[in-house]
Amino acid sequence: MSYSTIVVGSGISGLSAAIVLAKHGRRPLVLEAHNIPGGCMQMFQRRGPDGRVVRFDTGVHYVGSLYPGQIMWRLLNYMGAEVPTMPLDRECFDRISFPGSEFCVPVGWDNVAAALKRECPDEPSAIEAYVAKMQQVEQSLNWHVLDAEVEGAYDRELYETSLQALLDQLSVSPRLRSLICAQSSLYAVSAANVPLAIHAAVVGSAIEGPHYVVGGGDAITNPLVARLRELGGELRTRAPVRRVLVDGDATRGVELATGEVIEAEEVIVATHPRTALGMIPEDSYRSVLRKRMADAEECVGAFVVYGTLDASADLTGVSARNHYLLRDADPDCFYDPQLDDPADAIVNLPPPVNGGPQLFSAMGSARMEWFGRWQESKTLKRDAGYTALKNRLTGNIMRMIEQRIPQLSGKLHVVDASTPLTLRDYVGYPQGGIYGLQPGMNSQGRNGIRRRTRYRGLYLGGAGTGTPGILGACVTGFAVAGAILGTDELIREVRGATD
Repeated sequence: MSYSTIVVGSGISGLSAAIVLAKHGRRPLVLEAHNIPGGCMQMFQRRGPDGRVVRFDTGVHYVGSLYPGQIMWRLLNYMGAEVPTMPLDRECFDRISFPGSEFCVPVGWDNVAAALKRECPDEPSAIEAYVAKMQQVEQSLNWHVLDAEVEGAYDRELYETSLQALLDQLSVSPRLRSLICAQSSLYAVSAANVPLAIHAAVVGSAIEGPHYVVGGGDAITNPLVARLRELGGELRTRAPVRRVLVDGDATRGVELATGEVIEAEEVIVATHPRTALGMIPEDSYRSVLRKRMADAEECVGAFVVYGTLDASADLTGVSARNHYLLRDADPDCFYDPQLDDPADAIVNLPPPVNGGPQLFSAMGSARMEWFGRWQESKTLKRDAGYTALKNRLTGNIMRMIEQRIPQLSGKLHVVDASTPLTLRDYVGYPQGGIYGLQPGMNSQGRNGIRRRTRYRGLYLGGAGTGTPGILGACVTGFAVAGAILGTDELIREVRGATD
């Protein structure tokens, strides 16, 4: 078969890029090393306590900007993917639980400002300035507002000013800082290290249009794969790529681990950047850029507990919202995980599917070095010590849930748990970081990973090359396609097609 474009990696970034290019007459082939597509959208199944098989999400918890007309809605609409969604609680889509206090995050920046003023009545000016700045930053992100001529799109301040620097400038109180930073696990960077552009884009998207995806990651992956094939593209699983092939200054295709060569004039490597470095020619980037990619810091590791709830569980005030259970008043505690005591946990209760049981997941943080002795082992073939550590960390999270959501005490049944090694093995994040590379000050803006390489037709996308999360990854796919087709032209086309 003859292909115009090869996309390495079938996460939403790779699938989005492939679909956009297919809509423009190209014939893309998506290659996936795993036996199922989806990347962080992939799901897995286990047998629940009642004997029924249940499916859990790896990384999809909730998605922002999904009301009609908002950016995620537009991107899915443009690709022709119908994804079933359900809005979260407009009065409290994210419930923040600190020791001795709580805060409900409502939908909409105006409502957030009002809620912050009720909580911190002596700081109205600081709250208004913060919200205005977030809206200004969001409105200057060309892909997020689909405006090719938007003012400030390339302003260095967006990526070279941290959230903490802004809060210091506004002289916010510790309490207000805690409330503003409480959702930072959505991008997994501390306030001192996250650029304004990342915080505004990720938190702003959640605030403006939070939805569950009914059916989890499969409900995104399956329609995207179907749309790719409908447009003439193809997907191959169990097809790990060994290296990208070049001839002179042009891309020639890829060589698979099996030795098979597939030719194409365009290759998009939509994987973790460190994985990409092992595939592309060493001189694809200048040495300083390559070193920056190799040395870039990873997000804190992910430890996630999965389970079911008794049918008798009272979900009043619990469902249709996410629960951020923080062990300290400073949300940065999430980036300093502990081996003992109740642990930070972001609890998610997705809507049941087809009469199935109520599931839950609880994402905590973990250090990869805790799992050092099993680095060379394989999934499902690790010893009892690994299981004991998983049980220890699971117990820490379960104690936190029972303390902060007491009505669920005795109603939760743990089915399994994943560690940074799980994320490494199934998603391809070398250090098991929640979002791969940390989207911090040293890896964004001028310090960010370049989509173009020195070879004509060779591009990078995937985890760590843009904003984290489902929306961020989707935008990354469109942006890579824009690098090929023309960014401004594609932005105008998506806007016109979805107005």
